[in-house]
Amino acid sequence: MDPLSIIADELKQRDRERWLACLYAAAPARPGLVALLALDAELAQLVATTTEPLLGEIRLAWWRDRLIELDTQPSPAQPLLQALQARTLPRLSGSDLAGLEDGWLARLNGDAAGSASGCVRLFTLAARLLGADPAEGEYLGRALALAQSPPDRTSVLLRPLRALVELKARDAAHAAAGRPPEPRGTLARQALMFKVVALGR
Repeated sequence: MDPLSIIADELKQRDRERWLACLYAAAPARPGLVALLALDAELAQLVATTTEPLLGEIRLAWWRDRLIELDTQPSPAQPLLQALQARTLPRLSGSDLAGLEDGWLARLNGDAAGSASGCVRLFTLAARLLGADPAEGEYLGRALALAQSPPDRTSVLLRPLRALVELKARDAAHAAAGRPPEPRGTLARQALMFKVVALGR
């Protein structure tokens, strides 16, 4: 089975909304975005399931080392690494991807500012993959970290990322109002994603 198909299925199971955002991305960039968001989901899962911080740091370091090696060596027989090497390089480097580990290491260690910087880095890299302005990706990443809807309009290429920001802002608004969390992947949330992508807010 193609490595990209394997990781796309995993992303769909782990985070259906990010998977849907990939479907809205421009077709040439879609495989790379799937691979990038699947990597972020993998690191998120690693941190979420770690009960011993030191063990989590070791596991994150393993990913960092393997990602850096993508710049100089063929990827090992691991579907995510294979997909990243085939679909995100050369627009991104393995070292670029390895930088995502910083944000998840910060999350593991309770560093809120460092964790927020991980959102910024993720969306900056995503913007580069999508052929958009990295500065706009950085702007959207900051909005994601703050769970705030940005006031400015978003370029067409980055509207799928904007949709993810709007969903997180919606979740924050629900929490602030004392309402229970909204189930992910509902038709209402999918409709919001479509509205953002189609109309650009």
